[in-house]
Amino acid sequence: MMRTREIEAEYRDTFEDFSRKAQRVQALTSQQNASQQNAAQQNIDGKAFDTALFELEKAHLAYNQARDTFLQSLLPESALMPADDDKDRTADVPTFAELIWESAGRPEGTAQEDWRRAEAIVKCAVATADCD
Repeated sequence: MMRTREIEAEYRDTFEDFSRKAQRVQALTSQQNASQQNAAQQNIDGKAFDTALFELEKAHLAYNQARDTFLQSLLPESALMPADDDKDRTADVPTFAELIWESAGRPEGTAQEDWRRAEAIVKCAVATADCD
């Protein structure tokens, strides 16, 4: 029972971290939208936004792992299935590419570069999560 409480605490901590990082990305996006509405030519620093997306994806992966571990701890032994460690984690690339595009003010002709940046963020986050 004590182990389940520790696992639940880890799950809650990773959710809080994921939530904070999502709010950071939202704040950066809001700043960009506000600067566009005020006709200011300030752009989100691309590196800061990429870093925020990278941290969000790392937190997302950690949250998913903690969630799965917590749920497995609640199931009876007979219901446990092997984890899918080889799952393709590139499903977030389109979402991140769209966020990058929107944060830049939806410019035309940047799809390939936005996609490349999104792929790099996801690849780095997955590699980092696998090492933890």
